[in-house]
Amino acid sequence: MTTFTCAVGFFVLTCQGPHPVPNAARFCQTASLVRYSAQDTAETRRQLRVANAKYRAVCGDR
Repeated sequence: MTTFTCAVGFFVLTCQGPHPVPNAARFCQTASLVRYSAQDTAETRRQLRVANAKYRAVCGDR
């Protein structure tokens, strides 16, 4: 039982990175505002406004 506990503890310590990036920071590095198209429907534009509002709430005006 002791050997199993030590192995699990060792596994956890080796799998952690030195400085994990929070999900919000990772999102802001990869996402961007979405632009409308002339062909977009009213529903698509509404969905884009919601998505862009979420982006601005998390990332600000980058």
